[in-house]
Amino acid sequence: MIAQKILNVMKKIGPIIKDKTNVEKGFDYASIANIIIKAREVMIEEKVIIIPLTLKQLVQKGNDITIDMVYRFYDAQPNEDGTCDYIDINVPGEGCDKEGWAVYKALSGAYKYAITQTFAIPTIDDAEKDKYSNNNLEKDIEGEENLNNTNSEVVLNESNLDKMLGDPEIEDFESIFSLGNNAE
Repeated sequence: MIAQKILNVMKKIGPIIKDKTNVEKGFDYASIANIIIKAREVMIEEKVIIIPLTLKQLVQKGNDITIDMVYRFYDAQPNEDGTCDYIDINVPGEGCDKEGWAVYKALSGAYKYAITQTFAIPTIDDAEKDKYSNNNLEKDIEGEENLNNTNSEVVLNESNLDKMLGDPEIEDFESIFSLGNNAE
């Protein structure tokens, strides 16, 4: 049942740290890469996949593009009658770019918000992360700081991206793409 799977993902995913800054407008935000990396692992564990289903509307005004996308969230495990449950999520997206990237920015924004809103993923500032982390520092008797937990949060950067994503084999992709065969 897709509703239960979405709830399971919500329970496991936790908050995502805002890892980027829009200098021009003066705000921090969570990048789409950071959101996908965090959500992907839990979605695979819960056997939930997301597919862009329909572009319902595209409106262009100068360099601005506004879209209306529908994403389908599938429970990749067939139920008793052999079908896979799903839910369709309608999400707007907007992009602005003078060099022709506005559509891609709108698609990325819609995808990012389909994930964050469906799974109710909060984004937090780096300064707030200790409130939400199991890795809080505690003072020992001598007043020294020690990590209470050996699990540490991994910061996303190019040097550790391969480590975080792993080294997928061709069988991993074949498994993902064969999921649709079971849905019929």
